[in-house]
Amino acid sequence: MRSLRPRLIFMGTPDFGVPTLRHLAREGFPVAAVVTRPDKPSGRGLASQASPVKAAASELGLKVLQPADVNSAEFLETLAVLQPEVIVVAAFGQILKSGLLTLPRWDCVNVHASLLPRYRGAAPVQWAIARGETETGVSVQKMAERVDRGDILVQQKLAIGPEETAPELAARLAALGGPAAAAALELLVRTDGRCGVPQDEARATLAPRLTREDGRIDWTRSGGEIHNQVRAFNAWPGTWARAGEDVLKIIATGRSAEKAPLETAPGTILRTEAESGWLVAAGAGTTVWIRQVQCPNSKVMAAHAYTCGYRLGQGDTLL
Repeated sequence: MRSLRPRLIFMGTPDFGVPTLRHLAREGFPVAAVVTRPDKPSGRGLASQASPVKAAASELGLKVLQPADVNSAEFLETLAVLQPEVIVVAAFGQILKSGLLTLPRWDCVNVHASLLPRYRGAAPVQWAIARGETETGVSVQKMAERVDRGDILVQQKLAIGPEETAPELAARLAALGGPAAAAALELLVRTDGRCGVPQDEARATLAPRLTREDGRIDWTRSGGEIHNQVRAFNAWPGTWARAGEDVLKIIATGRSAEKAPLETAPGTILRTEAESGWLVAAGAGTTVWIRQVQCPNSKVMAAHAYTCGYRLGQGDTLL
């Protein structure tokens, strides 16, 4: 009887891919090699910094490959010698082209942090939170030339906590990646690759790469939407507003059921409290609590502490 653990190559770079790699290795899947980005200079001394996936692979005693271009003819020859049956990708960072997609016996499969076809793209975790979703998950899909549009092999759902931030949710989704990938690989073997459910294009949404401008707070949006934006973008690009001459990072917020007085301009600080922070008017008469902020060249501080030090408070407006 054929083993349900195919010979594979793993491709990944950031922390998200580490639990999947560890799980597959622990469950006895033969990992012929791990492919990750080249080391990058980091820190004040510009010391060479390995990716989290490389660090995990080295700890596991696995062969590590670090091509500048994963689609180059030279690198394809290197992979072909390894005779992979499947290539597993989890947040690798380079787009795989047709020569690579057709190299393994069965398929290249990707562990994606959303319930495809929802949130196709580079930032599915962040956009799911920013748009107020209460549920997400991971999808293991057959990779296609059109990114995130391949047939679905396995999906696992996960509820999004009402106060959960993107890094917190990403860590929980990453933990689902290994079991989901293992189930997908076994399905491929049992069916000789004849499996997968096409995605419903009518349900597709996008999760584009984030820019700094995505972090700017628009105070005309509702308080709930602003709170979701802060939770979603707190790692990158961060959320921010202008307070006079300063660009003020908004680090943490809280939900509020209070209504702003009629005719109050969005962004107006209605009051400041030592424990809760600033209560700020938002769109459609809603409000939001600003709990922690950070001004340039300073540490994160409670909003009320900023009021005491910089004399910004009730009646002032954030822009």
